[in-house]
Amino acid sequence: MILSCEKQYDLAFILDQFGLTNKIMREKSVLVKINLSRPAAPGHPRTDPFLLSELIKYIYANNGTCAIAESANGYLAVNLEQAGLTDIISRYNVKVIDLDFEDTEEITYNGEKHYIPKCFQAYGIRIALPVASKREGMVFSNNIKLFVGAVPRRMYQIDNKIVDWRPRVHLDLHKSVADIYDSIQRYSPFTVFINGGLAMDEKKGEFLINEILVGNDGLELDLYILKKYFGYLDIPEYLKRIHVD
Repeated sequence: MILSCEKQYDLAFILDQFGLTNKIMREKSVLVKINLSRPAAPGHPRTDPFLLSELIKYIYANNGTCAIAESANGYLAVNLEQAGLTDIISRYNVKVIDLDFEDTEEITYNGEKHYIPKCFQAYGIRIALPVASKREGMVFSNNIKLFVGAVPRRMYQIDNKIVDWRPRVHLDLHKSVADIYDSIQRYSPFTVFINGGLAMDEKKGEFLINEILVGNDGLELDLYILKKYFGYLDIPEYLKRIHVD
C-alpha cells in the first residue's frame, strides 16, 4: 500500500489515512530510523528536516513518544544540530540513539551473520525516513539500503582494521544489503516508510520529490520511486534479492 499527497503540510492527514493515529495511541513508543550519518552537503542530501519535524509533532500530538536512531559514529547529536533540529528535539524530549554504540543481537540469515540493535524491539512502532539518491559510482539508495546504517559499523570490520565504514558489507554488497534488511524485518519489523523531500540523481543533480509518500512495504516503495524518479536505472540486484512473503 502506498498513499501520497502533494504538500508537506498534508503529512498529518496522510498519516491519519494510513492508520498511524490509532497505532500510536495504542503502542505509544515510536522509533524513527533516519539517514543522517553525516551532515547534509551539496550533492549529499539527508533525511528531510522538515518532514522529520512534522513527524515528531504528529507523534506527540497523538500522545506518543519518539526516538530518532542512526549510526553516526558518535556524531548524531551534532548532525541533528546542524540540520536545525535541536529545538524540536529539546521541546519534545526526543531520545537520540546513535546505533553505532548499541548492544546487538546476532542473527544468522542466508548464511551470513548480522547484528541488529536490541533497542529496536523496545519500540511498538518503527518508521523509516530515508532520502532517495543515486550518486556516481554508488547504487540506488532509499528505503532498503537505509538499513545498512542501522547496524553498528564496529561489527562489520575486517581483520581488526577499524575504519569508519562497513567493509564487510562491501564484500558482496547486494547480498549484504538485502540480508541486513531481511534480518531486521524478521527481528524488529519496520511497518511505516515515509519518502519525500530533497533527492539526488547523478544525471540531474539535486531535485525535490514533488510528493510525500507513505507505505507499509519498503520494497514496493523503492520500486515506485525508482520507476517514477530514476526511470533510466535498472532495478538494483539487492532489490531483486529481498524476500517477499
